[in-house]
Amino acid sequence: MPALETLLSTLESIPVEEARDPRIPAAVVLQEAHDLRAVLEVDDTTDRLLAVGLHPSTVAELPAAIEAAREAQSRWIVVRDPSKPQGQREREDAGLALRRELVASCRWNLRDDDRAQSVLDSIVQGDGLPDLVQDLRDLAMLIDRHPEAFDADGTFDAAAQAEQARALASEIAVGLAEDRASADQQAAKLLRDRAFTHLEELVADIRSAGRYAFRDVPRRLVAFASAYRRRRRRSALGREAPSGTAVSAIVAS
Repeated sequence: MPALETLLSTLESIPVEEARDPRIPAAVVLQEAHDLRAVLEVDDTTDRLLAVGLHPSTVAELPAAIEAAREAQSRWIVVRDPSKPQGQREREDAGLALRRELVASCRWNLRDDDRAQSVLDSIVQGDGLPDLVQDLRDLAMLIDRHPEAFDADGTFDAAAQAEQARALASEIAVGLAEDRASADQQAAKLLRDRAFTHLEELVADIRSAGRYAFRDVPRRLVAFASAYRRRRRRSALGREAPSGTAVSAIVAS
C-alpha cells in the first residue's frame, strides 16, 4: 500500500488551520529528511536519541512520512498544472533524459563494481513509462547505496540527482494514474500541506533530540540542522559565519 494511503488517517487528523506550506522548497525538505533518515542508521545514532527520550515511533514513522510527502507533492504538481497533458509529456521527457544521465554517471563511477554493472544492465533493457518510473527509483537506490563512489566526480551531485530521480518517478507515476477531469486542486493542496506538516514535525523532533544528545560532539551535531537554512543565513549576512560561532549557528538551525 502506498505510504500516502497508509498515513491518510493521520494526515486527515491534522486540523486545516495547522496545515501549512513547506517552509523551505519541497525538494529540499524531502532531500534533508532523506539525509536525516540515513544519519539515523549510522552507528549508535538512534540509540542515543532514544536514550534522551525521543519516542521510538518518531524514528519509525520517518520513512513513511517522507514517501507520503513525496507522493502528495507529486499529486499536487499534477493537479495544479493547467496544461496537464503537456506537463505530463514534459515530465516523461525529463525522466528519459535523467535516466540516460544517471546510467552514464553510474556506468563510470561504479565501473569497478560488477554487481552494480549487472543492475545497470537490467535497467537499460526495459522500455515504456512504467519501466521508466521503476528505473528512476532503482537508479536512485543504486546511488544511495554507493555514495562514496561519486565523491571524486565533481560534475555529479549524487544526493541531489538521486532525490530528483525519486521525485520525478513519483510525478510521472501519479500523472499516469491521475483522473485529471475529477481532480480537486484544493483537496490536493491541503493533503500536500498536511503531509509536509507531518514530516516537518517529525524532522524537527528528531533534530531537537539530536542537538541535545550530541551537544558535546560537534562533528555529529551538524547532521541535526538544516544545511539549506544555514546557507541562507550566511548568504543574507553576505559573509561566512565566524568559526567561533559554528556550533551556535548549528543549534539555531
